[in-house]
Amino acid sequence: SPDGKILASGGGRSDKNVILWDIVTTKEITRLKGHTEGVRCVAFSPDGNTLVSGSWDGTALIWDIAKFR
Repeated sequence: SPDGKILASGGGRSDKNVILWDIVTTKEITRLKGHTEGVRCVAFSPDGNTLVSGSWDGTALIWDIAKFR
């Protein structure tokens, strides 16, 4: 995230989830589920309250992650 507190990751072709991680504790915050194939890329908005993920299924999903900050 822009403030360096959250890391977002995708599992590539095999994992359909976007995972949010707390950088300080190194613990998983949550898994965002919605893609039907693996997550290919993730990007935060400049304010860090929105995340976009792209998938091998050809979709891009927009996530409101403000509640996890």
